[in-house]
Amino acid sequence: MGFVANGNPTPQHEKISTNAFFPDVSINDIRDIVKIDGSVTDARLKQAIFEEIIDVNRLLVSLIQPDTNLIQLSKNKVNEKTDTEILYFSAVSNGVAAKVCEKYRGYDSTNTGNKRADDLTLTIDEYRRNKHWAIQQLLKQNQTTIELI
Repeated sequence: MGFVANGNPTPQHEKISTNAFFPDVSINDIRDIVKIDGSVTDARLKQAIFEEIIDVNRLLVSLIQPDTNLIQLSKNKVNEKTDTEILYFSAVSNGVAAKVCEKYRGYDSTNTGNKRADDLTLTIDEYRRNKHWAIQQLLKQNQTTIELI
């Protein structure tokens, strides 16, 4: 067996499920959307997805209603997917992207590597922002943040 730094991962047709209210999350879909290459093992990716599902579900606990699920709360569909399903996946996938980007940015300690790590800080912040915007949309909250100086 040889070492391949950015090898192609074996497709995982596994879905991660949580409680009946929230939709399942496909490992392949996360890997494809976030563009995670083979340097991130399936086990590490699954752990990041578990952590993000736990966090997003905790932040959306106020939406849980008996005898329904998140998809049934939707009012709109886009390409056969409900808006709530799209926003939930966006929240989880952006959270996973921030985690993976944060953990895998520091392997190159050269000047080029340090510059790249600094550049990724903006990307990580954007992923976190997008996660919170998706959560706010699901909670029907405004996305405006005002800070007193």
